Amino acid sequence: MKRFFIRTFGCQMNVYDSERVSAMLTARGWTNVPEASSADIIIINSCSVRDKPLQKLFSCSGRFLPLVRKKGVKIFIMGCVAQQLGKEIIEKAPYISGVFGPGAEDMIPDVIEKGLFPFVSNSTDLLEREEIFPVDSKGNFFEQYTSSITVMHGCNNFCSYCIVPYVRGKEVSRKASSILEEIDILISRGVIEVTLLGQNVNSYKDPVTGMDFTELLYEAAKKPGLERIRFMTSHPKDFNEDLAAAFRNIPSLMPHLHLPAQSGSDRVLGMMNRKYSTVEYLSKIELARKHCPDIALSSDFIVGFPGETEKDFDKTLELINTADYDVIFAFAYSPRPGTAASQIADTVPEDEKASRLNAVLELQRKKIRKVRGRYLGRTVKVLVEKESPKSGTLMGRNEHNLLTHIIDATDADRGRIIDVRIDEILENTLRGKKNENS
Repeated sequence: MKRFFIRTFGCQMNVYDSERVSAMLTARGWTNVPEASSADIIIINSCSVRDKPLQKLFSCSGRFLPLVRKKGVKIFIMGCVAQQLGKEIIEKAPYISGVFGPGAEDMIPDVIEKGLFPFVSNSTDLLEREEIFPVDSKGNFFEQYTSSITVMHGCNNFCSYCIVPYVRGKEVSRKASSILEEIDILISRGVIEVTLLGQNVNSYKDPVTGMDFTELLYEAAKKPGLERIRFMTSHPKDFNEDLAAAFRNIPSLMPHLHLPAQSGSDRVLGMMNRKYSTVEYLSKIELARKHCPDIALSSDFIVGFPGETEKDFDKTLELINTADYDVIFAFAYSPRPGTAASQIADTVPEDEKASRLNAVLELQRKKIRKVRGRYLGRTVKVLVEKESPKSGTLMGRNEHNLLTHIIDATDADRGRIIDVRIDEILENTLRGKKNENS
Protein backbone atom coordinates (compact mmCIF):
# COMPACT_ATOMS: atom_id res chain seq x y z
CA MET A 1 0.00 0.00 0.00
CA LYS A 2 1.24 3.48 -0.93
CA ARG A 3 0.57 5.96 1.87
CA PHE A 4 0.89 9.74 2.14
CA PHE A 5 0.57 12.23 4.99
CA ILE A 6 -0.15 15.91 4.33
CA ARG A 7 0.27 18.80 6.77
CA THR A 8 -1.13 22.21 5.85
CA PHE A 9 -0.11 25.61 7.19
CA GLY A 10 -1.68 28.94 6.28
CA CYS A 11 -4.84 30.10 4.58
CA GLN A 12 -7.90 28.38 3.16
CA MET A 13 -6.38 28.53 -0.31
CA ASN A 14 -3.57 26.32 0.98
CA VAL A 15 -6.19 23.93 2.37
CA TYR A 16 -7.85 23.87 -1.06
CA ASP A 17 -4.52 23.11 -2.75
CA SER A 18 -3.81 20.32 -0.25
CA GLU A 19 -7.24 18.89 -0.98
CA ARG A 20 -6.53 18.84 -4.72
CA VAL A 21 -3.17 17.12 -4.27
CA SER A 22 -4.74 14.58 -1.92
CA ALA A 23 -7.47 13.84 -4.46
CA MET A 24 -4.91 13.35 -7.25
CA LEU A 25 -2.81 10.97 -5.16
CA THR A 26 -5.86 8.99 -4.07
CA ALA A 27 -6.86 8.61 -7.73
CA ARG A 28 -3.42 7.08 -8.35
CA GLY A 29 -3.93 4.46 -5.65
CA TRP A 30 -2.41 6.25 -2.67
CA THR A 31 -3.99 6.24 0.80
CA ASN A 32 -4.08 9.28 3.07
CA VAL A 33 -2.94 8.39 6.60
CA PRO A 34 -3.42 10.49 9.76
CA GLU A 35 0.10 9.98 11.13
CA ALA A 36 3.39 10.82 9.43
CA SER A 37 5.02 7.74 10.97
CA SER A 38 2.80 5.54 8.77
CA ALA A 39 3.51 7.36 5.51
CA ASP A 40 5.83 6.72 2.58
CA ILE A 41 5.52 10.33 1.40
CA ILE A 42 5.17 13.37 3.68
CA ILE A 43 3.88 16.58 2.12
CA ILE A 44 4.12 19.93 3.95
CA ASN A 45 2.04 22.74 2.47
CA SER A 46 3.84 25.91 3.55
CA CYS A 47 2.89 29.52 4.21
CA SER A 48 5.18 32.55 3.99
CA VAL A 49 2.72 35.34 4.80
CA ARG A 50 4.25 35.70 8.26
CA ASP A 51 7.57 34.75 9.77
CA LYS A 52 6.30 32.12 12.20
CA PRO A 53 4.81 29.77 9.53
CA LEU A 54 8.12 30.02 7.67
CA GLN A 55 9.97 28.93 10.81
CA LYS A 56 7.41 26.16 11.34
CA LEU A 57 8.23 24.69 7.94
CA PHE A 58 11.82 23.84 8.84
CA SER A 59 11.07 22.79 12.39
CA CYS A 60 8.25 20.57 11.13
CA SER A 61 10.31 18.97 8.35
CA GLY A 62 13.22 18.47 10.75
CA ARG A 63 11.02 16.39 13.05
CA PHE A 64 10.46 13.98 10.17
CA LEU A 65 14.18 13.51 9.45
CA PRO A 66 14.41 10.25 11.46
CA LEU A 67 11.71 8.78 9.17
CA VAL A 68 13.83 9.69 6.16
CA ARG A 69 16.88 8.00 7.63
CA LYS A 70 15.20 4.89 9.01
CA LYS A 71 12.44 4.22 6.47
CA GLY A 72 13.45 6.13 3.34
CA VAL A 73 10.40 8.41 3.58
CA LYS A 74 10.31 11.23 1.01
CA ILE A 75 9.47 14.75 2.18
CA PHE A 76 7.91 17.23 -0.25
CA ILE A 77 7.38 20.96 0.33
CA MET A 78 4.58 22.73 -1.51
CA GLY A 79 2.96 26.14 -1.12
CA CYS A 80 4.22 29.69 -0.82
CA VAL A 81 7.59 29.01 0.85
CA ALA A 82 8.33 26.54 -1.94
CA GLN A 83 7.70 29.33 -4.44
CA GLN A 84 9.66 31.87 -2.43
CA LEU A 85 12.79 29.83 -1.74
CA GLY A 86 12.84 27.14 -4.43
CA LYS A 87 16.11 25.22 -4.45
CA GLU A 88 17.30 27.09 -1.35
CA ILE A 89 15.06 24.73 0.63
CA ILE A 90 17.04 21.70 -0.49
CA GLU A 91 20.31 23.55 0.02
CA LYS A 92 19.26 24.24 3.61
CA ALA A 93 17.60 20.84 4.18
CA PRO A 94 19.09 18.31 1.72
CA TYR A 95 16.91 15.50 3.14
CA ILE A 96 13.90 17.07 1.35
CA SER A 97 13.10 15.32 -1.94
CA GLY A 98 10.77 17.75 -3.69
CA VAL A 99 9.85 21.44 -3.80
CA PHE A 100 6.66 22.49 -5.61
CA GLY A 101 5.50 26.10 -5.92
CA PRO A 102 1.74 26.84 -6.09
CA GLY A 103 1.77 26.55 -9.88
CA ALA A 104 3.59 23.20 -9.86
CA GLU A 105 1.68 21.23 -7.25
CA ASP A 106 -0.24 19.27 -9.87
CA MET A 107 3.10 17.64 -10.82
CA ILE A 108 3.45 15.82 -7.49
CA PRO A 109 1.89 12.45 -8.53
CA ASP A 110 4.00 12.22 -11.70
CA VAL A 111 7.21 13.17 -9.88
CA ILE A 112 6.56 10.41 -7.32
CA GLU A 113 5.89 7.78 -9.98
CA LYS A 114 8.93 8.75 -12.07
CA GLY A 115 11.25 9.01 -9.06
CA LEU A 116 12.63 12.39 -10.09
CA PHE A 117 14.37 13.25 -6.82
CA PRO A 118 15.34 15.85 -5.80
CA PHE A 119 12.80 17.83 -7.80
CA VAL A 120 12.36 21.61 -7.71
CA SER A 121 9.80 23.65 -9.64
CA ASN A 122 8.87 27.22 -8.76
CA SER A 123 8.60 28.76 -12.22
CA THR A 124 6.49 31.93 -12.20
CA ASP A 125 5.21 31.01 -15.68
CA LEU A 126 3.16 28.21 -14.13
CA LEU A 127 1.27 30.74 -12.01
CA GLU A 128 -0.16 32.30 -15.15
CA ARG A 129 -2.30 29.24 -15.88
CA GLU A 130 -6.03 29.67 -15.37
CA GLU A 131 -6.49 26.07 -14.21
CA ILE A 132 -3.70 24.75 -12.00
CA PHE A 133 -5.28 21.39 -11.15
CA PRO A 134 -6.81 18.80 -13.49
CA VAL A 135 -10.55 18.18 -13.62
CA ASP A 136 -10.27 14.77 -11.95
CA SER A 137 -8.88 16.39 -8.79
CA LYS A 138 -12.07 18.36 -8.17
CA GLY A 139 -14.38 17.39 -5.33
CA ASN A 140 -14.39 17.31 -1.55
CA PHE A 141 -11.72 15.34 0.30
CA PHE A 142 -11.21 16.64 3.85
CA GLU A 143 -14.80 17.45 4.81
CA GLN A 144 -18.04 15.69 3.94
CA TYR A 145 -20.61 18.48 3.83
CA THR A 146 -18.59 21.66 3.26
CA SER A 147 -15.90 22.51 0.74
CA SER A 148 -14.03 25.40 -0.87
CA ILE A 149 -13.47 26.41 -4.48
CA THR A 150 -10.78 28.77 -5.71
CA VAL A 151 -12.37 31.21 -8.15
CA MET A 152 -9.12 33.07 -8.79
CA HIS A 153 -5.51 33.03 -7.68
CA GLY A 154 -2.86 35.70 -7.34
CA CYS A 155 -3.12 39.37 -6.41
CA ASN A 156 -2.46 42.72 -8.08
CA ASN A 157 -2.73 44.94 -5.01
CA PHE A 158 0.89 44.85 -3.78
CA CYS A 159 0.23 45.88 -0.21
CA SER A 160 3.65 46.89 1.02
CA TYR A 161 3.87 44.20 3.73
CA CYS A 162 2.49 41.31 1.68
CA ILE A 163 4.43 38.62 -0.13
CA VAL A 164 1.40 37.04 -1.85
CA PRO A 165 1.83 38.76 -5.26
CA TYR A 166 5.41 37.48 -5.37
CA VAL A 167 4.61 33.87 -4.50
CA ARG A 168 1.10 33.52 -5.99
CA GLY A 169 1.60 35.74 -9.04
CA LYS A 170 -0.74 38.21 -10.68
CA GLU A 171 -4.51 37.84 -10.57
CA VAL A 172 -5.88 35.06 -12.76
CA SER A 173 -9.63 34.34 -12.76
CA ARG A 174 -11.08 30.95 -13.64
CA LYS A 175 -13.95 30.61 -16.11
CA ALA A 176 -17.34 30.75 -14.39
CA SER A 177 -18.37 27.62 -16.30
CA SER A 178 -15.50 25.68 -14.70
CA ILE A 179 -16.34 26.98 -11.23
CA LEU A 180 -20.02 26.10 -11.61
CA GLU A 181 -19.13 22.62 -12.88
CA GLU A 182 -16.98 22.14 -9.79
CA ILE A 183 -19.94 23.13 -7.62
CA ASP A 184 -22.00 20.47 -9.41
CA ILE A 185 -19.37 17.85 -8.57
CA LEU A 186 -19.42 18.86 -4.90
CA ILE A 187 -23.21 18.77 -4.72
CA SER A 188 -23.22 15.29 -6.28
CA ARG A 189 -20.94 14.16 -3.45
CA GLY A 190 -23.16 15.47 -0.67
CA VAL A 191 -21.67 18.93 -0.12
CA ILE A 192 -24.30 21.52 0.80
CA GLU A 193 -22.05 24.48 1.71
CA VAL A 194 -19.38 26.00 -0.53
CA THR A 195 -16.87 28.80 0.18
CA LEU A 196 -15.60 30.70 -2.87
CA LEU A 197 -11.96 31.69 -2.40
CA GLY A 198 -9.61 34.30 -3.80
CA GLN A 199 -6.95 36.69 -2.54
CA ASN A 200 -9.43 39.41 -3.52
CA VAL A 201 -12.69 37.94 -4.80
CA ASN A 202 -13.96 41.44 -5.63
CA SER A 203 -11.50 41.47 -8.55
CA TYR A 204 -12.92 38.29 -10.09
CA LYS A 205 -13.78 38.57 -13.80
CA ASP A 206 -14.65 35.65 -16.05
CA PRO A 207 -11.97 35.65 -18.80
CA VAL A 208 -14.58 34.72 -21.43
CA THR A 209 -17.85 36.43 -20.50
CA GLY A 210 -16.64 39.24 -18.23
CA MET A 211 -18.96 38.06 -15.43
CA ASP A 212 -18.00 39.73 -12.15
CA PHE A 213 -17.98 38.18 -8.69
CA THR A 214 -21.44 39.33 -7.66
CA GLU A 215 -22.90 37.86 -10.84
CA LEU A 216 -21.06 34.62 -10.10
CA LEU A 217 -22.72 34.48 -6.68
CA TYR A 218 -26.16 34.76 -8.25
CA GLU A 219 -25.32 31.95 -10.69
CA ALA A 220 -24.00 29.70 -7.91
CA ALA A 221 -27.16 30.34 -5.89
CA LYS A 222 -29.25 28.79 -8.69
CA LYS A 223 -27.68 25.38 -8.10
CA PRO A 224 -30.25 22.94 -6.63
CA GLY A 225 -28.92 21.33 -3.47
CA LEU A 226 -26.47 24.11 -2.62
CA GLU A 227 -27.90 25.41 0.63
CA ARG A 228 -25.10 27.73 1.77
CA ILE A 229 -22.58 29.98 0.04
CA ARG A 230 -19.72 31.85 1.68
CA PHE A 231 -16.75 33.75 0.26
CA MET A 232 -13.44 35.28 1.24
CA THR A 233 -11.52 37.52 1.01
CA SER A 234 -12.82 40.98 0.04
CA HIS A 235 -10.50 43.95 -0.25
CA PRO A 236 -12.21 46.98 1.34
CA LYS A 237 -11.31 49.30 -1.54
CA ASP A 238 -13.34 47.13 -3.94
CA PHE A 239 -16.31 46.17 -1.78
CA ASN A 240 -19.37 47.77 -3.40
CA GLU A 241 -23.13 48.12 -3.12
CA ASP A 242 -23.89 45.34 -5.60
CA LEU A 243 -21.97 42.85 -3.47
CA ALA A 244 -23.48 44.21 -0.27
CA ALA A 245 -26.98 43.85 -1.74
CA ALA A 246 -26.28 40.21 -2.56
CA PHE A 247 -26.44 39.45 1.16
CA ARG A 248 -30.04 40.67 1.12
CA ASN A 249 -31.05 39.17 -2.22
CA ILE A 250 -29.49 35.69 -2.06
CA PRO A 251 -30.99 33.59 0.74
CA SER A 252 -28.21 31.00 0.54
CA LEU A 253 -25.45 33.63 0.92
CA MET A 254 -24.53 33.46 4.59
CA PRO A 255 -24.42 36.71 6.61
CA HIS A 256 -20.69 36.83 7.26
CA LEU A 257 -18.16 39.22 5.72
CA HIS A 258 -14.40 39.07 6.20
CA LEU A 259 -13.13 42.59 5.51
CA PRO A 260 -9.47 43.02 6.52
CA ALA A 261 -8.74 46.50 7.90
CA GLN A 262 -5.05 45.94 8.87
CA SER A 263 -4.85 49.30 10.69
CA GLY A 264 -7.04 52.10 12.02
CA SER A 265 -4.51 54.79 11.15
CA ASP A 266 -4.79 56.51 7.78
CA ARG A 267 -1.07 57.26 7.88
CA VAL A 268 -0.20 53.60 8.36
CA LEU A 269 -2.78 52.51 5.77
CA GLY A 270 -1.03 54.82 3.29
CA MET A 271 2.35 53.24 4.06
CA MET A 272 0.73 49.83 3.67
CA ASN A 273 -0.58 50.83 0.20
CA ARG A 274 -4.10 49.79 1.18
CA LYS A 275 -5.79 52.52 -0.94
CA TYR A 276 -8.57 53.44 1.50
CA SER A 277 -9.00 55.56 4.61
CA THR A 278 -10.54 54.56 7.92
CA VAL A 279 -13.61 56.63 7.08
CA GLU A 280 -13.95 54.82 3.76
CA TYR A 281 -13.49 51.47 5.49
CA LEU A 282 -16.23 52.23 8.01
CA SER A 283 -18.50 53.30 5.16
CA LYS A 284 -18.10 49.81 3.65
CA ILE A 285 -19.17 48.27 6.96
CA GLU A 286 -22.18 50.59 7.03
CA LEU A 287 -22.99 49.52 3.46
CA ALA A 288 -22.93 45.85 4.42
CA ARG A 289 -25.09 46.46 7.48
CA LYS A 290 -27.55 48.56 5.49
CA HIS A 291 -28.39 45.54 3.35
CA CYS A 292 -27.83 42.91 6.06
CA PRO A 293 -28.23 44.44 9.54
CA ASP A 294 -27.35 41.19 11.32
CA ILE A 295 -24.19 40.49 9.31
CA ALA A 296 -21.21 39.12 11.23
CA LEU A 297 -17.91 40.88 10.56
CA SER A 298 -14.38 39.59 10.86
CA SER A 299 -11.12 41.38 10.11
CA ASP A 300 -7.32 41.18 10.07
CA PHE A 301 -4.96 43.58 11.84
CA ILE A 302 -1.20 44.06 11.78
CA VAL A 303 0.38 45.83 14.76
CA GLY A 304 3.87 47.26 14.93
CA PHE A 305 4.17 48.16 11.25
CA PRO A 306 7.35 50.19 10.62
CA GLY A 307 6.77 53.74 11.78
CA GLU A 308 3.55 52.95 13.68
CA THR A 309 3.39 55.36 16.61
CA GLU A 310 1.37 55.02 19.80
CA LYS A 311 -1.11 57.48 18.31
CA ASP A 312 -1.44 55.31 15.19
CA PHE A 313 -1.98 52.26 17.36
CA ASP A 314 -4.61 54.02 19.44
CA LYS A 315 -6.55 54.61 16.22
CA THR A 316 -6.49 50.87 15.54
CA LEU A 317 -7.99 50.26 18.97
CA GLU A 318 -10.58 52.93 18.22
CA LEU A 319 -11.54 51.21 14.97
CA ILE A 320 -11.91 47.84 16.67
CA ASN A 321 -14.03 49.45 19.35
CA THR A 322 -16.25 51.11 16.74
CA ALA A 323 -16.64 48.28 14.21
CA ASP A 324 -18.05 45.62 16.59
CA TYR A 325 -16.40 42.59 15.00
CA ASP A 326 -17.46 39.07 15.80
CA VAL A 327 -13.92 37.84 15.13
CA ILE A 328 -10.53 39.44 14.53
CA PHE A 329 -7.19 37.95 13.56
CA ALA A 330 -4.27 40.06 14.75
CA PHE A 331 -0.55 39.65 14.16
CA ALA A 332 2.67 41.43 14.99
CA TYR A 333 4.42 42.75 11.90
CA SER A 334 7.33 40.75 10.53
CA PRO A 335 9.13 41.82 7.34
CA ARG A 336 8.74 39.54 4.31
CA PRO A 337 11.66 39.47 1.87
CA GLY A 338 11.16 41.34 -1.39
CA THR A 339 8.22 43.45 -0.18
CA ALA A 340 8.31 47.24 -0.16
CA ALA A 341 7.90 47.36 3.63
CA SER A 342 10.98 45.20 4.12
CA GLN A 343 13.04 48.16 2.88
CA ILE A 344 11.71 50.37 5.71
CA ALA A 345 13.50 50.33 9.05
CA ASP A 346 11.58 48.15 11.52
CA THR A 347 11.25 50.87 14.15
CA VAL A 348 8.89 49.21 16.63
CA PRO A 349 10.73 47.01 19.18
CA GLU A 350 9.59 43.40 19.45
CA ASP A 351 8.45 43.79 23.05
CA GLU A 352 6.33 46.77 22.03
CA LYS A 353 4.81 44.77 19.17
CA ALA A 354 3.93 42.03 21.65
CA SER A 355 2.40 44.58 24.01
CA ARG A 356 0.28 46.11 21.25
CA LEU A 357 -0.82 42.68 20.03
CA ASN A 358 -1.92 41.74 23.54
CA ALA A 359 -3.83 45.02 23.83
CA VAL A 360 -5.72 44.30 20.60
CA LEU A 361 -6.60 40.77 21.66
CA GLU A 362 -7.66 41.91 25.13
CA LEU A 363 -9.92 44.59 23.69
CA GLN A 364 -11.51 42.04 21.37
CA ARG A 365 -12.09 39.65 24.27
CA LYS A 366 -14.00 42.40 26.04
CA LYS A 367 -15.96 43.25 22.90
CA ILE A 368 -16.98 39.65 22.24
CA ARG A 369 -19.38 39.54 25.19
CA LYS A 370 -21.21 42.58 23.84
CA VAL A 371 -21.14 41.68 20.15
CA ARG A 372 -21.94 38.00 20.54
CA GLY A 373 -24.44 38.68 23.26
CA ARG A 374 -26.99 39.09 20.48
CA TYR A 375 -26.94 35.31 20.00
CA LEU A 376 -27.78 34.45 23.61
CA GLY A 377 -31.26 32.95 23.85
CA ARG A 378 -31.59 33.12 20.10
CA THR A 379 -32.23 30.27 17.67
CA VAL A 380 -29.60 29.94 14.95
CA LYS A 381 -29.22 27.49 12.10
CA VAL A 382 -26.22 25.18 12.34
CA LEU A 383 -24.85 22.79 9.74
CA VAL A 384 -23.89 19.78 11.88
CA GLU A 385 -20.51 18.59 10.66
CA LYS A 386 -18.46 16.56 13.13
CA GLU A 387 -17.58 15.78 16.71
CA SER A 388 -16.17 18.54 18.90
CA PRO A 389 -12.49 17.81 19.65
CA LYS A 390 -12.85 18.06 23.44
CA SER A 391 -16.44 17.91 24.63
CA GLY A 392 -17.68 14.89 22.70
CA THR A 393 -20.70 16.84 21.44
CA LEU A 394 -21.30 17.52 17.76
CA MET A 395 -20.53 20.89 16.25
CA GLY A 396 -20.84 22.97 13.13
CA ARG A 397 -21.04 26.59 12.00
CA ASN A 398 -24.05 28.83 12.24
CA GLU A 399 -25.12 31.28 9.56
CA HIS A 400 -22.60 33.81 10.89
CA ASN A 401 -19.68 31.38 10.58
CA LEU A 402 -19.32 30.88 14.32
CA LEU A 403 -18.48 27.42 15.58
CA THR A 404 -21.42 26.11 17.58
CA HIS A 405 -21.45 23.10 19.88
CA ILE A 406 -24.81 21.30 20.01
CA ILE A 407 -25.18 19.51 23.33
CA ASP A 408 -27.91 17.08 22.28
CA ALA A 409 -27.20 16.56 18.56
CA THR A 410 -26.89 12.94 17.38
CA ASP A 411 -25.17 11.25 14.48
CA ALA A 412 -28.48 11.38 12.62
CA ASP A 413 -28.09 15.18 12.54
CA ARG A 414 -24.78 15.12 10.65
CA GLY A 415 -25.10 16.85 7.30
CA ARG A 416 -28.32 18.59 8.32
CA ILE A 417 -28.96 22.27 9.04
CA ILE A 418 -30.82 22.33 12.34
CA ASP A 419 -32.24 24.96 14.66
CA VAL A 420 -30.15 25.45 17.80
CA ARG A 421 -31.04 27.67 20.75
CA ILE A 422 -27.90 29.35 22.08
CA ASP A 423 -27.56 29.04 25.85
CA GLU A 424 -23.90 29.97 26.33
CA ILE A 425 -21.36 32.33 24.79
CA LEU A 426 -17.84 30.91 25.04
CA GLU A 427 -14.60 32.72 24.22
CA ASN A 428 -14.38 31.44 20.64
CA THR A 429 -17.58 29.45 20.15
CA LEU A 430 -21.28 29.20 20.96
CA ARG A 431 -23.11 26.38 22.72
CA GLY A 432 -26.74 25.37 22.72
CA LYS A 433 -29.41 22.70 22.32
CA LYS A 434 -31.56 21.59 19.43
CA ASN A 435 -34.99 23.07 19.12
CA GLU A 436 -37.61 20.37 19.63
CA ASN A 437 -38.84 20.65 16.05
CA SER A 438 -35.37 20.17 14.51
